Amino acid sequence: MRRNIKGCLPVIIILSFLWQSCYRNDIGFGNLPDNNYANVVFTDTVAPILSTVVLDSFSTNGASSFLLGKYHDPYLGIISARPFFQMTIPTLNVTIPVTAQYDSACFIIHPDKYYYGDTSRPQTIFVNELAEFINYTYNTSLYNTSNFSVKPAPLASKTLKISPSADDSILLRMDDAKGKELFDKLQQQSDDILNDANFQNYFKGVSLSVSNNDTTAVYGLNGSPAGMAMRIFYHTTTPYFQNQFVDFPLTANTHSFNQVITDRTGTLLYPSTPGIKEFPSEQTNHVAFSQYGAGVLLKITFPSLKGILTTDKIVELQKAELLVRPIPSGYDFNKFKLPDNLSLFQTDGTNTLGAVVVNNVPLVTDDIYDVGTYYKFDVTSYINTLLTTSGNTDKGFYLLGNSGSPNVTRAIIGDNQQSLYNTQLLVTAIIINK
Repeated sequence: MRRNIKGCLPVIIILSFLWQSCYRNDIGFGNLPDNNYANVVFTDTVAPILSTVVLDSFSTNGASSFLLGKYHDPYLGIISARPFFQMTIPTLNVTIPVTAQYDSACFIIHPDKYYYGDTSRPQTIFVNELAEFINYTYNTSLYNTSNFSVKPAPLASKTLKISPSADDSILLRMDDAKGKELFDKLQQQSDDILNDANFQNYFKGVSLSVSNNDTTAVYGLNGSPAGMAMRIFYHTTTPYFQNQFVDFPLTANTHSFNQVITDRTGTLLYPSTPGIKEFPSEQTNHVAFSQYGAGVLLKITFPSLKGILTTDKIVELQKAELLVRPIPSGYDFNKFKLPDNLSLFQTDGTNTLGAVVVNNVPLVTDDIYDVGTYYKFDVTSYINTLLTTSGNTDKGFYLLGNSGSPNVTRAIIGDNQQSLYNTQLLVTAIIINK
């Protein structure tokens, strides 16, 4: 759609210059000339090209929150998440009298209110002790595909329905054999709990998981030292009866990581060979996907950009906005919520994730017709750079959700072939008559 706002020169004359050259004679930026010799032109005919880039692996260690659970996505298959982390000795020196008696032990988890999927059904949570040390996979990184073996018998398990907005903490009763073992080491001041290094040799870490048959939801968990603990309950009787407890907290370090595994069998993103794959939207029913927490990146490029408004006159770009619309069948406001905000990052033909261009643009919702549900980005400066720099046809954006806290929230965006729920680049420019 094109329209000549000021009408000083018929649109047909301007359009006759389109597509003739890949470069402009002169491109200004942002200054509004005198109305007597300028035409303001609006166009939305630059076709953004969408694709989905899928990563085989990506670094996930050092996060301050964890993901736990599994859910079945009708578009992206099965996404499962489990955290791995280390525990440490109590923060304060503990002296337990020889007359004290062990009572019980539990593993404490604190949800952080994040979820994705169906929370109406229960899941079974397992707490497993690691059978090997958490060693970096490469340099100082651990990845979504990193894995470490666990001891066969779980330390704790519990089937429950999690209410993310209401549950402050989840307590899982631990095996008394391990609980009593930890109590005895405390009471006897064992070398295994003398310092953190000794404790890591004795107790190599923990992994949380859910049952193989659970495909309900993925939950966020607090990954700080206050967010996880093995709690040992005991009591003393001298000089009077008193219940006591002591915590072995989580160690927040770069050995903590989220394992995020996907099974995309039967989906539009199922790869024929391993490795980084890029799926053009023409091959995925004219939609593209963004699920950064599962290694799915939505890419947008503008190969036809330099063919627009090419003329022998002076052109000043006034505004460029990227309008991104999710398809209604790809979200709801309960199980599959849209990201609260999206950001644009630079990329190019190498598919490298570059610097942020526009950060945290909020979602605008249309609860009645859905057509008015969109994200709108002001990309004027970046588009002007693409127009005025040679050799930029493979440069563009990654459209990503929140990259701060781990999550599996996703968006499904229509390309320019979608009739209503499409992606558009809206350009306003001024043609100056010489």
